[in-house]
Amino acid sequence: MSSEDFDAVGSIDIGPGTIDPRDFQQRASSVELDHYVAVLLLEATSEATGHKPLFEESFVLLTAESEDEAAEKARECGKQQETSYQNENHDVVTWKLKQIVEVKPLEDATFDDGSELYSRFFRNYDAYRSLEPLTEEDV
Repeated sequence: MSSEDFDAVGSIDIGPGTIDPRDFQQRASSVELDHYVAVLLLEATSEATGHKPLFEESFVLLTAESEDEAAEKARECGKQQETSYQNENHDVVTWKLKQIVEVKPLEDATFDDGSELYSRFFRNYDAYRSLEPLTEEDV
């Protein structure tokens, strides 16, 4: 049924009150979703002897109407990543969301080569440099 058909039909009399079919049409002015990037920090814990702390920083793409909605979606996404399992030594390893580090709108949502997805500023290069990627031996 086209929008002209709705105009031709008009309201439907159902007694006390009416239903206008136009009320059920999708609004052309519906809110457009923006793209956000969320930085999640997860932590693996275990009661195994010699367990070393292990953290994962995860960058997640989200679409939302607002930064508040994006933050809530980031929290949900982090909670969905929580899990427990037994490793090869039969030790229980538990991953938990430790922190939502940041949620920010993407400035360039074209997703072309060279599109910037995330950036941040910092002053302590030595601290940053200490965040070297793990090797196979570290895991």
